[in-house]
Amino acid sequence: MMRPEEIALAVARRAWIIVLAALAGGLVAYVMTSQQPKTYTASARLMAVAQPPDYWIDLYAKNRLASYRDLISTWTFINQALTDGGTDIPVEVAAPKVAVSHNPDANTVQVIVTDTDPQRAATIVNALADEFVRQTDAQNAEILSRPRPSSQQAPAVVTILKLDTPSAPTTPSGPRVKVNAVAGAVAGGLAGACVVFLLIYRDDTLKGRADLERYLGLPVLASVAQDGGR
Repeated sequence: MMRPEEIALAVARRAWIIVLAALAGGLVAYVMTSQQPKTYTASARLMAVAQPPDYWIDLYAKNRLASYRDLISTWTFINQALTDGGTDIPVEVAAPKVAVSHNPDANTVQVIVTDTDPQRAATIVNALADEFVRQTDAQNAEILSRPRPSSQQAPAVVTILKLDTPSAPTTPSGPRVKVNAVAGAVAGGLAGACVVFLLIYRDDTLKGRADLERYLGLPVLASVAQDGGR
């Protein structure tokens, strides 16, 4: 069993392996990432509010945010949004670029589109947001048009407000060349460290007088110097 100081010395002797692996990993990640096309991200937030203000309807809207997120992500909804928005973008092109998240604390749903074409990203986002507002308004109009006694107040409904109308982004969101290069260097360094420790673990040679005494349990009485010329 090697002592800690011996392990440290062995690692130091092979540190070049770790450095080389880190440089190789960072270089590979940098080259591969830099060759990827630039991508642009556009997003729009939708807020669900009760009209008129009502605690229970507001709580209902908060609980429905996850279902709103799932609805906007469906191909059927995306296709309808693109059609109603008058775009010629195929649903099979748009759907994989769409991501939807929700924030219950703010009662908002965020629609995010990442695309290599910044204008197309903004077009898809606005089409989805406008379609969701349009469908919700139609549902609310149907609810409010239902017959009810004249003495009964109009029911509260959940209204969707479009908080953002994004234009084509000008700054690319990806690829993240520097971040990926650093991650590649770290991964390469870790791989190099694993190789170094494997080499140390499998190295059972005796390096000197101290190794002999420790492994044999006997003192070394004398040693013969190696003659480099013979």
